[in-house]
Amino acid sequence: MAKPQPINYVRVAEVLTELGMITQETAQSVIDDFDDLAYMAMKPIHEIAGSLTEFGVAVSIHADDVDFADQHYQWLLGEAAALTGGSVTVDNFRFDKEDPDDEDAGLGTMYFERNGKELSFDVEQESNDYLDMGAAQAAIEALSPDDDPRTFRCVDSGHYTIGHDDVMVLATAEQREGLFQHLGITFREPW
Repeated sequence: MAKPQPINYVRVAEVLTELGMITQETAQSVIDDFDDLAYMAMKPIHEIAGSLTEFGVAVSIHADDVDFADQHYQWLLGEAAALTGGSVTVDNFRFDKEDPDDEDAGLGTMYFERNGKELSFDVEQESNDYLDMGAAQAAIEALSPDDDPRTFRCVDSGHYTIGHDDVMVLATAEQREGLFQHLGITFREPW
């Protein structure tokens, strides 16, 4: 029986290149940036999934304190839209707080235009220090490009995800299957 390859940045780069998700130049650039760390094994699935952000095929929804969530959503949506190569744009973001006089309150509604069409998502986070992970996931899924087989899907990191970022990957169904086969990455159902 063949011994499985260790999963490290080099292996992730190989898989992403084979699946057509990145170029060889991008793969080499990330490996060069990580230098010796690119060869260190990653074990927990959240580490492997998190590495996908370094290759420009995913965004991470931060689970820890972000200071001002109402402002962080705009940055996050911009990062996700950038992965589409310009086929999806996000404009006119605003966050209407349920209690506009309370700077620390997180409840409200985020609005933005996706390619000129206004979308809205209710945010049910009590504190403005943290993101509503479900609302962020749903908003990013709404940025999946039209006329493109790629969609945003959230990595399923298993039962022990509290405190770990959610990783949203832009990939085709075939690429998601390849990520499962070669890296053990599974995906949640859409929000």
